[in-house]
Amino acid sequence: MHTYQSAICLIEERFPSLAEELHNEIIEGLLHPQMGEFARFAQEAIDTGDKDTWEKITTAFLELWSNCDDSVRNALNVSFLEHLNFEDRRRQRQWAYQLMPRAMRSAWEEMESYNRRLHGG
Repeated sequence: MHTYQSAICLIEERFPSLAEELHNEIIEGLLHPQMGEFARFAQEAIDTGDKDTWEKITTAFLELWSNCDDSVRNALNVSFLEHLNFEDRRRQRQWAYQLMPRAMRSAWEEMESYNRRLHGG
């Protein structure tokens, strides 16, 4: 089961270019800000149309999501999924939503539905 430490290790292992951001002295030891860096990285892949990186991100997400403790699940919801933007405006982003694996899409839709109810939308 993935805990905070093993989740961050998995992300760093799969995406070595994130190591510096994940271990920035300001966010080191803080799961949500570190997961936020993973979300920023994912959004960059979405915004630039990087399908290969997006596929690797979704694979890592599913590995974490399918076997993690409550704190990691909460961080994946609040600090990762919640920050992904799939709306087409200046950039084409819908492709990433369409390529999301079913379990990840369900998690995103559940989070999005909860936020709409919470904020009266």
